[in-house]
Amino acid sequence: MSAPLRLRYPTEPASPNAVPAETTPPQMPPETSARGVGSQADADPSSPPELDRARALMHQQQARSTAFASVQTLFQDPAWDILLALFVAYEEGAPLTIDAVRAATGLSEITIRRWLLTLEHRGLITCWPQSEPLSRRSLGLTDDALTMMLHFLQEI
Repeated sequence: MSAPLRLRYPTEPASPNAVPAETTPPQMPPETSARGVGSQADADPSSPPELDRARALMHQQQARSTAFASVQTLFQDPAWDILLALFVAYEEGAPLTIDAVRAATGLSEITIRRWLLTLEHRGLITCWPQSEPLSRRSLGLTDDALTMMLHFLQEI
């Protein structure tokens, strides 16, 4: 990547009179489509290859969970599933909440909360606004996590 990456999500409203982050849509390039997280839509030629790869990884995880339903806990990787869901949401222009992450990953709310705290502590995700309880915050990748995810997805 030649241009520096910028986090599209605000960390806090700019002023006390600013619209809360949950109602402020992130800035997205005009060619970005608004498909659902993990949607199985046909690959869009205008969508970035990294987004298509992330969607494919999410689909593989869902297929694996279905095929190994009786022992699926053996194959759980909650941190990775959450990061993938957040990357897809980022590329589609919509921050996620805990409920949306749960729908995208199939993880329990308790598991998601535990991993969100770990991922936030490690500097991989951001939650905003800080004044809200975790369940009501928007979730997104940090610049560092986005850079790592893009590098990974470009290599596979």
